[in-house]
Amino acid sequence: MRKQLLALSLILVMLLGITAQASGPAMLPAAQPSLSFSGTTASCRIIVRGDRSSDTLSATAKLWTGKTCLKTWTIKGTGKIQTTKTATVSKGKTYKLTVDYTVNGVKQPQKSVTRTCS
Repeated sequence: MRKQLLALSLILVMLLGITAQASGPAMLPAAQPSLSFSGTTASCRIIVRGDRSSDTLSATAKLWTGKTCLKTWTIKGTGKIQTTKTATVSKGKTYKLTVDYTVNGVKQPQKSVTRTCS
């Protein structure tokens, strides 16, 4: 009985020492808009990625000032798509870049960034 208890205790100690190995960080669909200014030119960078390289992606980016949409761009691809577009803006105004996107036809939460041109 003592030998069985000792053997069971050793097995438990060895099992507790085993660590789980992750296959890497989970990739979730994501959109990353960024907005920067050089003088009166806005650079609108859009990155959209799926969780697999085979995912079908579609994104519509819009540059807004207040309730007025200044520019609209649409990009499509698979796995990961990115682009940088420009627009003429005015100093002192606040601009918002929004990205609406789908992954395999499924709408994802809108992402946006707001900056002031100074």
